[in-house]
Parts: sequence; structure tokens; C-alpha cells
Amino acid sequence: MKKIVCLMTVSCCVAPVIAAPYYFQSASGQNAWIEVDAWVGSGANETILVVDWNFMGGPYQTESHAFGFRWDGTAYESDMLNALHNAGVFTVTSGYEGAFLLNIAYNDGTDQHLHIEEGSWNLASTANPYAQWGAMSPDWTKLGEWDANMAGYNAELLVDGQLEGINAILWFGSYPPGQTVDDYPLNVPFAVPEPASLGLLLMGGLLGLCRRQS
Repeated sequence: MKKIVCLMTVSCCVAPVIAAPYYFQSASGQNAWIEVDAWVGSGANETILVVDWNFMGGPYQTESHAFGFRWDGTAYESDMLNALHNAGVFTVTSGYEGAFLLNIAYNDGTDQHLHIEEGSWNLASTANPYAQWGAMSPDWTKLGEWDANMAGYNAELLVDGQLEGINAILWFGSYPPGQTVDDYPLNVPFAVPEPASLGLLLMGGLLGLCRRQS
């Protein structure tokens, strides 16, 4: 799967970036420009993790952030989180021998993100960047159009071209008056591509069209 990169990466190690636009080609064919803060890992497969702290511990200038992960072979969501943690991108704490996510602490250079209620997260995945995050289904398999992960993040198998979402919620605390968990969905940080990158993308599309017509 070819990728169009709009940020500098370093193979096999973290490439710290301040929210650079990246053209993510998803497994569903629904491609999107996403603001990615950092990349870790190397390999033929890639996924993007979106963490949304919502208002928890805020307010924040930017409540959701995206991080990229590349790998070969088989990898789980825990492998991705551990790689980001070990690279110093953010700090992950977990329980139940790594199966249960407690917290993610991240300093984006402006805000210090940290959930005020440890352990209160919803996790899900999708191959469509434009899928709508929503309420948990009665059978606990869906979060809106996303596939819910209820097995623990060390059991969530990563898929090339898929997004992983981690959304902060309140299980025990109270939301502002008149609001519920449904008012705080995960939001993918979509990007407006840089003009030069957009030009390259358009040129590539035109060349492909010309080849098909010739």
C-alpha cells in the first residue's frame, strides 16, 4: 500500500513532529489527510492511533491527537502503545498485566493531557476515517460506526490501513448539566494538506488518469 508522506520520519525510531498533515490510505479506500504528531516503528503495515481526551483535565487547545505506528508481521494495540511509550511520545499506565488501559499522559507542547478518571476509556477501531463515533450498542460490539474493543488492548490485533481510537469518558464522574457521554465522541484530527503536498497528490492522480486513458 503506497503512502504519501508530508512529514519527516526516522526509520525504526520515533519521529517527533508537531501535528504534520499525512495522507492516510485506509483499508476501506476512504483516504484522509490526518494531523499526525509522531511516528514510531518501521515496516510495511501502518495504522493511526487517535486519542481524544475530550474536556477531561482540560480545557485543551486541541483535545484529540493522532500518532502513527508501522510494523511487519503480527502486532497488537499493546505493541503500538508500548512503542509510543518507550519512544517517549507519551506515557502509558495499565493494569491487569497490560490488558486494561489506565491512563495516557501527553504533552503536546501547549497542553498537558491526562485523564482525570483513570481507567475510563472506550476503545474501538475502523477502516473508515470518516466513520462516526457514537453510543455503545446494546451488545457492546459497536461505538457508533466503529468496532468496539472489549477484549483488552493487548488482545486487539492491528490491521494495516485501519485506525485505532481511544476516547476518554466518565464512568464514575458527572458530565456537565444536560450532557452525557454521547456529547463527547472521539474526533479524528483531520488536516488541511500543505499546498505543495496537495499539488503532488493531484499530479499523481492526473498521471494515473492519463495512463488509464492512453
